[in-house]
Amino acid sequence: MEITSNLNFYLLFTMLLLASGVAIVTKWIKLPYSIALVIVGLFIGIFHFLPVVTMTPELILLIFLPALLFEASWNLHYDWLKSCYKPVALLATLGVLMSAIIVGFVLHGLTGLDFKLSLLFGAMISATDPISVLALFKRMRVNRRLHTILEGESLLNDGTAVALFRVLLASILVGGDLSWSRIGIDFALITCGGIFVGAAVGSIASKLTQYFDDHLLETTLTVLVAYGSYVLAEQFRVSSVISVLVAGFIMGNFGSRTSMSATTRLAVDSFWEYAAFIAESLVFLLIGMQIKYDLVVKYSPCILAGVAAILIARFVVIYTLSPIASDKAHPISLKWQHLLFWGGLRGSLCMAMALSLPSNFPNREMLVVTTFGVALFTLLVPGLTIEPMIKLMKVTGEKLPKTTRLQNEIEKLDNEKESLQKSFKIGQVSKKEVKEKLKEVAQKRKESAELLELLEQSETTEEEVERIQVETILVKAQKDCLIQLAKKGGTKSEILDEFRERVDAHYLTIVGHKKEQELLDETAEA
Repeated sequence: MEITSNLNFYLLFTMLLLASGVAIVTKWIKLPYSIALVIVGLFIGIFHFLPVVTMTPELILLIFLPALLFEASWNLHYDWLKSCYKPVALLATLGVLMSAIIVGFVLHGLTGLDFKLSLLFGAMISATDPISVLALFKRMRVNRRLHTILEGESLLNDGTAVALFRVLLASILVGGDLSWSRIGIDFALITCGGIFVGAAVGSIASKLTQYFDDHLLETTLTVLVAYGSYVLAEQFRVSSVISVLVAGFIMGNFGSRTSMSATTRLAVDSFWEYAAFIAESLVFLLIGMQIKYDLVVKYSPCILAGVAAILIARFVVIYTLSPIASDKAHPISLKWQHLLFWGGLRGSLCMAMALSLPSNFPNREMLVVTTFGVALFTLLVPGLTIEPMIKLMKVTGEKLPKTTRLQNEIEKLDNEKESLQKSFKIGQVSKKEVKEKLKEVAQKRKESAELLELLEQSETTEEEVERIQVETILVKAQKDCLIQLAKKGGTKSEILDEFRERVDAHYLTIVGHKKEQELLDETAEA
């Protein structure tokens, strides 16, 4: 037992060493980190440089997946998602269902595989995992909204695909004809149950963080939320993937911003960034190491049929749903649709679902190898050609002029004001709450309007306006910290007053055109 433990330790150490080396090399060569790991894993598998490591569904679903899902949902900003909720919702729900059905029909037609098994394969392979594409989007400064659409779709369709897979697998194991009404009811129950469990865990944890300010304790709490929401959902037999996503989204957008200090948020961000890096590194190395070439050759016709099926399905889904999800304010251009089509990579989740099939499941070997082969194709072919495609589409570095962005911000704040007033009229928010929010909106609009006027009527450059905005945000954060210290007590009022004067003086030097009395009145009210 001790020898096995040591072997596992040295194997893990070697894999982390390899991952670190790949990360260093990819700093100099133009190759996505995750795809480079897969390639290295392939070479390890071919030449047997390391002992055989079996990728089990428990390893992926219970160890790696909660960490990757929580980190991604923790960093998925509500404002970003709100701006593109329509395409994300359509692609992650209806898109997954359409993809599974189309893949099922195409694979059944090309290979003669039983339709129920083809449909199950469609559910497994419909979960996208474009980690390398998203990293490339970030590096090449692709439009933030396009980035969010692809990221939001990949996160939410994980939950949809797993829920659909579980329902279809249960139906096949029971036997008989597929009952679409039963499948629909079970799918809705599993999905809604996952949302409820995740919302409950995320809300309770967000509330708990209000009662202490300890970055180590709060980081530990987020780990408990990530894995606890997953395990709890499994116990209730609902979607564990959706549970983790909802819990992470609530913690990241509400708990962290209303209850955590800035120091704690930085500590939690750093921890989950590192945890996701380790999980991603090991997962993609393992993907490459799992490929068995004799089986790939044996089932190559099925793999080719699977590749054709997912490309046809992705084509239909993107070019059918994108125009529906577009509107005049937020269009999805044809260039964006091309990138969404080609950027729908597959990854570890579809492999974990395939490996979770019972050992006596019909055509299990063929389904597992075909899933691995199709995932490998998407990682190596679209994954390696997406960068030239981005350059060809000329969507890099898209950035509106500062005046246009400020005008858009003012328009957005005006719409928010109207929305708040409507909510108050129909009784959705209290008078006190709407008053506070309207005051906040009015202050933001005033600042944006002043910056726009400064940019249009003087020789101030865009860089100078950006600097003013950043410094204003930092000064306001300092003022918020001082207010929190005053509420907690324990700090002498003379010291707090001294720092308030420094912050106020700094603020006045940033925007000297503002009246000093307005700032002092605002500070006094706070």
